[in-house]
Amino acid sequence: MFKKLLILFSTVIAAAAAASWLASQPGAVQIEWLGWRMELPTSLAVALIVIFALILVFFDRLLRAIRAMPRWLGGRLRQRRDDAGHRALTLGLMAVSAGEPAEARKHASRAERLLKEPKLTGLLVAQAAHLAGDHQAARRYFTSILDDRETAFLGHIGLMRLALDDHDPVKARQSAKAALALKPNSVLAADHLFKLETGRKDWNAALPALDVMARQQKKTKSKTAPDRLALITRQACALHFLKASELQESDRKSADKELLTALKIDPGFLPAVTMLADHYLDDKAHGRAAKILETAFKIHPHDSIATRLKIAWKSNDGQFIAKLSKLLAQIESSQQKAAYFLVAGQARDAGLDGEAERLFSAARDLDGGEEDTPSRWHCTSCKSRHDDWQAFCPACDEFATLVWQRPAGTSPLITHDS
Repeated sequence: MFKKLLILFSTVIAAAAAASWLASQPGAVQIEWLGWRMELPTSLAVALIVIFALILVFFDRLLRAIRAMPRWLGGRLRQRRDDAGHRALTLGLMAVSAGEPAEARKHASRAERLLKEPKLTGLLVAQAAHLAGDHQAARRYFTSILDDRETAFLGHIGLMRLALDDHDPVKARQSAKAALALKPNSVLAADHLFKLETGRKDWNAALPALDVMARQQKKTKSKTAPDRLALITRQACALHFLKASELQESDRKSADKELLTALKIDPGFLPAVTMLADHYLDDKAHGRAAKILETAFKIHPHDSIATRLKIAWKSNDGQFIAKLSKLLAQIESSQQKAAYFLVAGQARDAGLDGEAERLFSAARDLDGGEEDTPSRWHCTSCKSRHDDWQAFCPACDEFATLVWQRPAGTSPLITHDS
């Protein structure tokens, strides 16, 4: 504001100075035309010329404004129409978010009529139709945007969701694969494809989708990232174990390779440990069996591991209990009490009552408790408990959510004895 006033003030002063200078200059201007003669002071002549030029500029601008008036009025009308259309689009999206199909379709129709942006209005129309249960209209829209490279990914995702709603896993899988091909780092497409592949028990096809999820999850810095990454790790381990389970009858070598991959991910994964140990014991590879069993016992002490260790060590009862006792010091504190009770039970079964009593006493000294709460398979999703590991939780049907652990001190809402 101050700057504008300063410029105006300076302009007025300059004009006054110029007028004063012209007025002080001697001289006159004579004009003879058709027998008439006019004589004017030079300053007045200059002033008239300037005024005439300003009048010409004024009428030129006025003429331009009159000629531009229809275009200006049309622009204002278009602006008002666009504003109304975008308002209808916004209200329609809000209605979709609120789950109100009638309002969504009403605003979608208004936005489609007012705006000439078929991508935006078409998306709202498709979402409103989907919300109202009109899958045909939604499918037409998502199919129509598949030819555009910028929108093809969203088209496949929309078709995938429609197929899932229609309980058509074949079409949903096709759309998910097409979406992932367009955007290889899409966690959304990879997650749905992973669930669809595991649902049809195609473990080999599920692994690439899980790899995409793992890569992207490692870049995430959210608070839930560690839990999500732990689940992805369990899922990868489970997939390799399940592949081995299918191969063990027809191709033992490939099955063992899958089991080794699973144990590289999680050396304490009990189903993979026991299966691979059985393979090694069948092949008389006692040393290799003992190595993976000892590693697993330090992570998750379990009767099935101890039983196989006795065979792998090829030792008598006394030697077996002595070797197991040496492993107790290498077990993490959260598992030590369970390990002591386990080894004590093995000693009692072997008839070594004195050693069994010593180990029971040592176990009770760890935290003062009399009995140990046995570990079971716990579902990290629904908190249910199970006696055996299964690929899908029997309670919530989530994949690879069962972990071997002791109860955390609170009773779960659901208990399944599987």
